[in-house]
Amino acid sequence: MKKLIQPILFVAAMFSLFSCASSILEEPSTDKKEVFEYAWKTIDERYSFFELKDIDWDATYARFEPGISNSMTDEQFFDTLGVMVDLLKDGHTGVTSPFNSHFYIGFFTRGLENYDHRLIVDNYYHSWGNRKGSFYHTALANNQVGYIAYSDFSNSFTDEDLDYLLEKYKNTKGIIIDIRNNFGGSVDNVFQITKRFTKEKTLLYRSRVKIGPGHNEFSEPVETWIEPADSTKVSYYGKVCVLTNRKVYSAATMLTLSMRELPNVTIVGDTTGGGLGLPIGVELPNGWQVHFAGNQMLAVDGTCLELGVPPDIQVDMKEEDKSKGFDTIIETAIKTILNN
Repeated sequence: MKKLIQPILFVAAMFSLFSCASSILEEPSTDKKEVFEYAWKTIDERYSFFELKDIDWDATYARFEPGISNSMTDEQFFDTLGVMVDLLKDGHTGVTSPFNSHFYIGFFTRGLENYDHRLIVDNYYHSWGNRKGSFYHTALANNQVGYIAYSDFSNSFTDEDLDYLLEKYKNTKGIIIDIRNNFGGSVDNVFQITKRFTKEKTLLYRSRVKIGPGHNEFSEPVETWIEPADSTKVSYYGKVCVLTNRKVYSAATMLTLSMRELPNVTIVGDTTGGGLGLPIGVELPNGWQVHFAGNQMLAVDGTCLELGVPPDIQVDMKEEDKSKGFDTIIETAIKTILNN
């Protein structure tokens, strides 16, 4: 199946699957066994990555169920559910209650930090920086390379912001887009950025939705394509390096997955943190919510990169470079642009 579609539609669809289940509840349940059973079973039937991560969810049930009782305080019960969902090792999982929220943040602890903001401020921005919308930017390598940093996909920007930046750096030999430490946010931003760097319609990835209770019951994959920006917008077709580390997650990993399909783009740095299963929220019988991934985004070749999109050029920060005021990953990107 081929169509232009934004993945957020999958989220809306998955939410609708559960809306009926929660709406028929006349009043919240106080029975913790019932709530636990509902949470465990819902995740069992709807979570997307059991097989990829080799998770024994039945063993998880056997571990936690005997300890669940109504003698537990709400705090104790909340903490127990939090520990349980953490076993999915997924930054899109969590539990939300009126008194607390819990999310797994260990997805980025599997690798080096590979980022030093102060080093960039002192040695690349030289303690000052230009900002356009949500982007910080400057010129590097004697104005031969444009540098644009985008640290949070939750921060919005306009077409005019992108027009300004791409016009400003249109005569450079290449542009660096630094998304290190970007935990994600709005998926719309992925498409807004990607279409500015392609000359032709391009297949970015495939998506499939969980449709059955079995751990491997998915819909047929749907292709996601991007069209070039229209002629009224400024685009850039020169060399582009996207900088990544393990803290690149969710929508930021989506951008990495998408941009790497463009022939003028090179991914530089470390494997991203992953997060390619869009999150859904399900109401529990007690009124709380449990969050988890309900679909899968696949690379063009069908590979599941939920655990992270690998770079084209793997490079880590070197302490000897940092001591001299150099960001190894930025310097590698500059060389890639100027020497190729």
